[in-house]
Amino acid sequence: MGMSKHDAYYEPEDYDDRSYEIEGRAWELMKVGGEYDYRTSMAIAETLSELDKDSAKSLQDVIDSGDYEALGRKIIAMSCDYMEKLAMQVAENEF
Repeated sequence: MGMSKHDAYYEPEDYDDRSYEIEGRAWELMKVGGEYDYRTSMAIAETLSELDKDSAKSLQDVIDSGDYEALGRKIIAMSCDYMEKLAMQVAENEF
C-alpha cells in the first residue's frame, strides 16, 4: 500500500542509491597500480590520444606559456579526469 505522507516525512522509502559504492569502486580502480591508475605513461598517452578540440587548445595554451611545471600539472589533471571517467563507467556497470 505504501506509506502515508506523514510516515514518509519521517521514514523515507528505501531507494537504490549506490553512488557511494560506485565512487568508492572507481577510486579503487584508480589507485596506484590499479587498472585505471592515471599516473602511468600509458594512461597519459591514452588521455592525450583522446583529446577533443577544446582540451587540445587548453593544453596548447599551457605549452605556449613555457611553464613546464604547469604543463606537468595540466597533463596529470587531464589524465586523472579521463581515467576517472573510465573507472566510473566500469564501476557503474559492476553495480
